[in-house]
Amino acid sequence: MSVFYKPYMIKYNLVVMFFTVMLVCFMATAADTKNLLFEKQKKTIVLDPGHGGYDKGAQGPDGTFEKNVTLNLARMIAKELANNYRVVLTRTDDYWLDIPARTASANHVGADLFISIHTGGSFLHQASGITLYYFKEFAGPTMTPDAYPSQPFKSINNQVPWPNIHNRHQKSSKVLAQLMLNRINEQRIFTKSDIQDAQFMILEGADMPAVCLEIGYITNPAEEKSLSDIIVLSNIAKGIRNGIDDFFEKDR
Repeated sequence: MSVFYKPYMIKYNLVVMFFTVMLVCFMATAADTKNLLFEKQKKTIVLDPGHGGYDKGAQGPDGTFEKNVTLNLARMIAKELANNYRVVLTRTDDYWLDIPARTASANHVGADLFISIHTGGSFLHQASGITLYYFKEFAGPTMTPDAYPSQPFKSINNQVPWPNIHNRHQKSSKVLAQLMLNRINEQRIFTKSDIQDAQFMILEGADMPAVCLEIGYITNPAEEKSLSDIIVLSNIAKGIRNGIDDFFEKDR
């Protein structure tokens, strides 16, 4: 090799190496920018596992607590949604939150949807099925599902936070409830299903479409067993995810 050619090759290789490094850096930066943009465009879903801490919620004949079922299901729903949505849980472990704090957390993060998760409960052990509630204003005291469902809903006499803030979301909340129920019913888990309007405090304070689920009656021995089954909860979570997908597809 010529003594003149060798330095030229070294210089050439350095130039090639420089531009290669620059190209790789550019591609990495472009990918990071694209991922960041995608993350910012994600819809935010707030999941609210009902009860927690000293508030065990309803209890099944075999001792299953509602607070544990709701947290388990919320975690499964979050896993289903994680790829396409930003997901926030109002509680991530076994502790208590009051109702205003749950709804406030959704408003604070600017959530696109708020989903409060409960089970049904009744003194009648044969009571069964799944019910989805959306808020509808009517005369009378505001109710709360965040008490023992086996007892009548309690009247809340103190001032309701964020009065009338949810009114503009009532129609979209009903649509969300219907789409979610349609998809849950595809799983063929519950023989009875229904959508109802209710004046729930936890929904009234939400400044976004919001629903409250009662996913079967934990006081029904057969449904308590189902709600303790990971496969059943996973199928419910898939139905909820599909209903949320349908909602945003419809909204485009």
